[in-house]
Amino acid sequence: MTFKKQINTILVLITLTLFTGCVKDIGLDGLTMKIDDGQLNKPSSKFPIEQDFVLANLLIKQPNVFIKDGENRLSANVDVNLSAIFVPKTTGKLEVSGVPYFNKENSSIYLSDVTIENIDFTDAKIDKNILNSLTSNIKPILDSVFKQVPIYTIKKDSFKGSFVKNVKIEDSELLVTFGL
Repeated sequence: MTFKKQINTILVLITLTLFTGCVKDIGLDGLTMKIDDGQLNKPSSKFPIEQDFVLANLLIKQPNVFIKDGENRLSANVDVNLSAIFVPKTTGKLEVSGVPYFNKENSSIYLSDVTIENIDFTDAKIDKNILNSLTSNIKPILDSVFKQVPIYTIKKDSFKGSFVKNVKIEDSELLVTFGL
């Protein structure tokens, strides 16, 4: 690496350190920074999202994203309203989890492989068979929502998005590695 390139790399790392969140590590891979839960839960104008599927209607409200201790997935609590045949109109809470990944095109972190960890409808007692059917119908909808709506976005006017090398969860922290 030439001297000029080394200076540029150092300047980029210093700038990233000064103008972004908490620095976790500076190593051979680059600068690794931690993204806090609070940064993941910025309100999105895309919520609430209404989805219709066979015999039911689902309203998905703003998720509350968090990192569970000891897991390598991001989790989210999602409030939902459900109206379906055989089920009175009810509200519920879903706990979902997914694997974070970075999309360079729009400098955003999304979730893939979304799974429903827990489902609880407080207003109505729902038969287990109907609940299993609802879960299997809701899962692809949630998977699609979290692939379309980012959980974290690096500002468009920032150069940081073009330097992201890796996104991972380690020791219950969401880590983003920047490098050349």
